[in-house]
Amino acid sequence: MPNKKILIRKALYEDIENIAALDAYVFRENAWSTESFTRELDLHFSRLFIAEIDNKFAGYALAWYIADEVQLMRIAVLPHFQRYKVGTQLIQHVINHTDNQKKIVLEVADTNTSAIRFYTSLGFHSVGFRKNYYRFDNAILMEKNINHED
Repeated sequence: MPNKKILIRKALYEDIENIAALDAYVFRENAWSTESFTRELDLHFSRLFIAEIDNKFAGYALAWYIADEVQLMRIAVLPHFQRYKVGTQLIQHVINHTDNQKKIVLEVADTNTSAIRFYTSLGFHSVGFRKNYYRFDNAILMEKNINHED
């Protein structure tokens, strides 16, 4: 596994093109528009983070901080950076920037076995199921309790 320093920071308006391009690559017909990501920067409950390696865009995470939970809305990492633990660090950054929320939740397509394995390895567990949630797939609801003592 490569040993590179990953910088994670709040996204800026000038990052939106890279974020939207990666989102389109990863999520294809379910991709968000540049306008959608731009609007997220102005929502008080939304936090959009990007990861950089050697000053190069590597991935992003979008989370909503609402009431007592964080909802991980989107996360994606460029393929050539996926073995650098960028996704793991993005999720940890999302958790580290909570406002005393008690859990982090997400939905994942039941056919996306690699993502399910990834989330499970980070301590998420299945708490529900939504039939036909995505265009052609069901969704598994996953959550992880946030321990603020760490």
